[in-house]
Amino acid sequence: MVRQIAILLFQIMLVIGFGVAGMRIASFLNGEDGYETAGLAANTEMLWTTSPVKVDTRHQNYERIPTPPDPYPLKIHADQRLRVVASNRFTFKGQEFLLAGVENVDRNRVCAGADGRRYACGLNAFKALENRLRGKYLECRVAEEGGAILIVECRIKGQDVRALLQETLATGR
Repeated sequence: MVRQIAILLFQIMLVIGFGVAGMRIASFLNGEDGYETAGLAANTEMLWTTSPVKVDTRHQNYERIPTPPDPYPLKIHADQRLRVVASNRFTFKGQEFLLAGVENVDRNRVCAGADGRRYACGLNAFKALENRLRGKYLECRVAEEGGAILIVECRIKGQDVRALLQETLATGR
């Protein structure tokens, strides 16, 4: 067993050695000689150096561009602190949020489909929001102030939550 492991390690080292030798031969045939590592002086206009160079910011005149404002400043990680309370509302850390443009469907509402079959559309809408948000990273912005409730527009991975909910309810997944 020990002999087999030693043979295997030797074979691996042999393959790596042949690989490195092949790359060196290919570099030599392409006319690339070894790279000389010489430190550049700090006062040269070269960008790259091989040794650390102290940068004097007093002699730099680069334009400082301000960071653009974040269009979705509210960042929410929908962990166990997030609680869905309705098909268009949720709470996070004691703050209540209402999704703008999402209709509230009573959780006990029963609907009839095109084929006449009854289904729990209220519970489906509630669970759709809960399933879409749970464990996700939400980015939200305040659409309007609604007193104690913030009316927000949110997105998950760049996609609008309203569109995701419509897709979920349309496909039923």
